[in-house]
This record gives sequence, C-alpha cells and structure tokens, in this order.
Amino acid sequence: MTKGIEIRDLTVGTGDEATKESIVVANVREFLRRGDEVNRSPLFGTKMVIDLGRRETIAGLRYGIPGMRVGGTREVVISPHLAYGEVGIPGRIPANALLRCEVELLEIREHSALLPQDWLPGKILMLRRCEDANKQQPGWTFTVHEGGNSWLSFLQVVRSKQQGQARLSQVPITLEAEESAGLIRQAMELPKQIPEDCVSWNSGLIDMQKGGAIIKDRRDGARCMVIHVLEGGRDVCLIGVHEDSLEFLDCPFYRTIERLIKPHLLK
Repeated sequence: MTKGIEIRDLTVGTGDEATKESIVVANVREFLRRGDEVNRSPLFGTKMVIDLGRRETIAGLRYGIPGMRVGGTREVVISPHLAYGEVGIPGRIPANALLRCEVELLEIREHSALLPQDWLPGKILMLRRCEDANKQQPGWTFTVHEGGNSWLSFLQVVRSKQQGQARLSQVPITLEAEESAGLIRQAMELPKQIPEDCVSWNSGLIDMQKGGAIIKDRRDGARCMVIHVLEGGRDVCLIGVHEDSLEFLDCPFYRTIERLIKPHLLK
C-alpha cells in the first residue's frame, strides 16, 4: 500500500478491474477532515474521467483506484502531500487538507474523451473575462449550471513557504435554479439585443492572442469577454462581446453577474 493513503472497500464490484494504466469513469465525492463535502463541479457534478496512467488528477486517487472493480465503491483517505498540498485550492480546499474520498467506479474506457453523458444534464453558461490590459486585475471565469450550481474561478497570488505563486482559486456561489436559468436565457439573447458589440466565434472576426488569454474583435481591436453556452458538451452559443460596451456593462445579465462575483474578486 502506498504511504499516505488508506483504502477501505465499501462494496466490491463484479465488473472489470481497474489497473494503474486504466482510464476510468467514477463518481468521486470529496470530504474534508471535519466532514464538510467539497462542492460539486457545475460542469460534471461528482463524475470524473480519470486516466490513471497520467498525472492529471491528484496522486491519492491515481494510487487509490487501481484494484477496484466496476460497480464497486471505495473509501480513500488521502494525506495532503498526495492531495492538494500546502497551498490547497483557495476558496475550495484549505492548505494541508486531508481528504476522504468516496469513489464509485462506473466504467473503464479505452479513451479519455468526454462523452455527452459525462456532463450534467441541462445547459451550462461560462462567462470568461481575460486579464486586464494593464495586468491590474486577473482574468476570471464564471460558470453557471441551469440547476443552480455555479462557480467562480480566477488566478490568485498565494504565499507558500518558498514564494508567492499564482494559483487557481475556485469559489462556489449559490444561485436559485430560476435565477441560473434566467442568466442563461439572457446570455443567449445578447446577440439580438446588442448585435454591434457581439462577435460570433465562427465569423472569422475573433482574434485570439497569447494562446487564447486575450480575445479581440479583428474589426476594431476591441477586447472581448467570451460567452459560451453548452449542453451535453456541445456548443449552443459561443460569442465574444466587447468588454467596454456600455450597453453590455449596463444590461441586467452583466449587472447580476458583477453583483455575484465582485465581493470575491475584491478579497
């Protein structure tokens, strides 16, 4: 057994057995030492597609899942150095957090590509603002599921023992399902309401710079936010909208989002 993890099978499955090279689909619920559950992803809920042969998830899960059979459930207790370490994920997982994970192995796949059924049912909105032109404000992404689950992600400088490092902060934001669905509807109506300030992703007018870190309208060089609505992983609406558009900044859609996220960005 790997030092730093404890394993207890709750239910032994009867399907195929996962190896250390398998690609698995699992429901994973994470709990902190005091018993608080870490909030679900607004994109996938508790479902995860994990390539156990690649370092794409925490080591404790990569070491704790092999040996499980499809249909089984397992408790994996993971020490901080095999989880999120001395920094954690600000706003979501504290520094030096011990994790208790409940893992249900759903299937073993031959590939890691996401399938439509991997996403939570329903529409998902992502609004992304790039880093400020003068680098005074970090970029952020606000993700909303029409069922009410939402998440603000942004880069934050976190002090560790060695130095300050930019780490991803993830802050869950509680919304009623009706408000979430309303925001998604409003986002999809923007191209009709302010057509001069919206740019279709497939128009050939989107200019992506620095690997997509900066989005501009080729026509006038205006910096754009990205509005992306998906369902089952498929695009429903994908546009750039001028971030300095007074009509956009004053519309109910953006004013609502600004009210929700501003207190967290100012901390």
